[in-house]
Amino acid sequence: MIRRALIIYCDNTQSGVLEGTIADNENYRWYLQTDLGGGWHDSEIKSLRNPTALKIKEAIANFLNGADYTFIIFSGHGCTGTETGAQYLEVSEGDILLFDLKTSARRQTIIMDACRGFHSFNNEILKGIDESSFLGSGASTRELFEQAVMSAEAGWSILFSADVDESAIDTAQGGGYLFSLIKAAEIWSEVDRRDLVLRLNMAHGFAKQYLSNHFYTTQNPIMIAERRRLYFPFGVKFVSIRG
Repeated sequence: MIRRALIIYCDNTQSGVLEGTIADNENYRWYLQTDLGGGWHDSEIKSLRNPTALKIKEAIANFLNGADYTFIIFSGHGCTGTETGAQYLEVSEGDILLFDLKTSARRQTIIMDACRGFHSFNNEILKGIDESSFLGSGASTRELFEQAVMSAEAGWSILFSADVDESAIDTAQGGGYLFSLIKAAEIWSEVDRRDLVLRLNMAHGFAKQYLSNHFYTTQNPIMIAERRRLYFPFGVKFVSIRG
């Protein structure tokens, strides 16, 4: 399976400085390469700091092209268009539509940690897993992650750090929601003795609770509803059996 991850982090654009986005990039480059995050290779991850919309589109057309699964993180400022209801992401020298982050991959995930308050643009920019087969098999979490991806139906999963017309907290540790997703996965890996795969919908639910319990914020993370049997993985773990 060909996989690619793109981390877009904007710490200094038109709306001001966001110190947490730098931590988000560091956190996710680290997390994705752990066993828990799916054992991504460093060469499969590309980071873009304060890119223009053109640079992002070039990365999607080139670096992410031909992948079976793409995973995109956006950390920065954002807003919801008053006229269209579309989600805009603030990048260097302008904005880019969330829809423009869609890739050619049949399976893809986008996680956006940005504000979603309303702004007027005046129309200017108008198959399951047999988990028992992994027990004591010597298989890696990378292989488990890939099987979990391919067992999920093709589609586009989108997670937002906040609901429409809400702001999203930024901290020195990173965006509150992005940080909470990783913490939720780490807790799951320690306390869950049943599942080997932490699906996106589960991770989202756990992260919402962690965010509510540990950060002073009223934001309400949401996940676009999909009619699917299995969601893509956010975390995986290997359970070995010792004789």
